[in-house]
Amino acid sequence: MLVIYNWNETNRLCQLKSNVTIYIYIFSQIFLYYILAPLLMIIFGFLTISNIRRKSMNLIYLTKSMRRRRTERQLTRMLLLQVGIHLILILPFGIIYCMNVLKPSTRTSNILAVRYILLMWQQLDYFVSFFLYFLSGRVYREQLIYLFKFNNS
Repeated sequence: MLVIYNWNETNRLCQLKSNVTIYIYIFSQIFLYYILAPLLMIIFGFLTISNIRRKSMNLIYLTKSMRRRRTERQLTRMLLLQVGIHLILILPFGIIYCMNVLKPSTRTSNILAVRYILLMWQQLDYFVSFFLYFLSGRVYREQLIYLFKFNNS
């Protein structure tokens, strides 16, 4: 961070230095967090779903197959829900971050206020998956309750 920001005594603000290191850092951050990570989540999510479907076609037993298909549908819904919520929570801040970085004239006080609100919105992504699993799946709830009971003993 010391390489990227410079303290300006007259304005009493931290300001970005302008050099190649900063642009490499900023564009790598944009590429990794807001382009590559969502893209990989979508790709591997669909690969997981297709793998589950391909494996379920190989099952012979009808009763086990029916139960397994229901579980596969639940897993597919859970995966799509988690990827969708991740994208909803991450991309708005990524868009405004890119906008502020690529065009510094967009750094007005109103846009910065929206940026800070979206930053708080993005922070929800760190713990929302726990609630998704806990609220949507009976197995996850039972395991969590069992874990708490085990720790109390």
